[in-house]
Amino acid sequence: MPTKVQNGSSHFAHALWAVVLGVVSSLACVGVRLALRGMQWVFTQQGGLLSEAAQHLSLTRRAMTPVLGALLALAVLWLARRYFHATPAREYVEAIHCEEGRIPLAPNVWRTLSSIFSLASGAAVGREGSMIQLAATAASWVGERSPVRGISLSRQVSYGVAAAVATAYQAPIAGIFFATEIVLEEMPWMELPFFALASVAGWLTSRWLLGAGPIFAVRVSLPALSREWLYLLPLAIVLGALGPLYQAILRSLRFAKKWPLALVWGGLVVGLLSLARTTVWGNGDAALLSMMQGKATQGILIVLALRLIATTFCVGTGTVGGVFTPTLFAGAAIGLVAGQMLHLSQPVLFAVFGLGCFLSAVTHAPWMASFMAVELTGEWHLLPVVIVCNLLASFVAHRISPRSLYAIASHEPLDSIAATHLGEHSGEHPSLQLRS
Repeated sequence: MPTKVQNGSSHFAHALWAVVLGVVSSLACVGVRLALRGMQWVFTQQGGLLSEAAQHLSLTRRAMTPVLGALLALAVLWLARRYFHATPAREYVEAIHCEEGRIPLAPNVWRTLSSIFSLASGAAVGREGSMIQLAATAASWVGERSPVRGISLSRQVSYGVAAAVATAYQAPIAGIFFATEIVLEEMPWMELPFFALASVAGWLTSRWLLGAGPIFAVRVSLPALSREWLYLLPLAIVLGALGPLYQAILRSLRFAKKWPLALVWGGLVVGLLSLARTTVWGNGDAALLSMMQGKATQGILIVLALRLIATTFCVGTGTVGGVFTPTLFAGAAIGLVAGQMLHLSQPVLFAVFGLGCFLSAVTHAPWMASFMAVELTGEWHLLPVVIVCNLLASFVAHRISPRSLYAIASHEPLDSIAATHLGEHSGEHPSLQLRS
């Protein structure tokens, strides 16, 4: 058994251990990202952004690659259940609140492998879901062997989640608020330094291994305060009202998990829709990056509609992944369209605010959404106004529906999900219900 640290040095040991957990979680995220790059090359023989890789494929390969990936993802789940008797996977939010932070390692490794096949072949969900889940699992496994007294396992896992978000999005401050506002649903002020140490450690590790952000840096000069900014408050109200509708759309096809080989149907929809726009592939990062650089200004509503259909099918059929990045794209797209309709000199301004307001509306985490918006884009001078708009959007959304979107893409038990996709079982795990 490891030697326990004495109380006299507990604060230093606590801080040091938070850094260790941050590095461990970041390494898990980096591992998933590198695996996705390698598997993407296997599927497409192309690097770079996934939707751009799809442009180099023939129409037949573009349509069938997501189907092949879905078949392989389904095979992994079936093998894990049939031959390795994998125990149920546990989603990290559920584990923190209900299981004292204990997350079994093996089933989550299997689920991560399944998600890699789906995500690398074009599934229209966010890769951050698998990255954060594996990072939380790694933090739980390491935390159970912690030599430091006085830190609950659930807290250690939440430190890992903060570092994972910082790694996935190059957003260390948003990572702190993600762990507190969304995961813990409280603000532990006395522990914020430890969250910060874990998050920054994860961020620095990813910068060293993968390079620096911001990921969606704005390439145009946004205007200073002007009369155009008066439209921002109405935009926040509209996006706040659209948040619950977005939730309803994404959960509208949950019955599709009952279909035989459900994952394959999700892959088929993505493949067919990508014949019209390759930006349907992946989590929407390519389209979001183009918007922030002022390139994708035409046909954005078509892309938004196609991506919403594809993501809804992927979520409905049980594809392992997240909806965080797709939500970022949806908010930015709505904001950009609003800016164009109002004939703003720089519609990208509304794309930045739309990204933050919509994320705030669907997660009910306005502080996380505010820092995420400015850290992703590098537009720090917008932060005060972003905070005001995000608070308003979150308030409006919460008044319409008190339930957050975030748990909609949470994980089902491994055996249940495999059986459902193979037509053997149709039960739905309660972790897929929206959390209040």
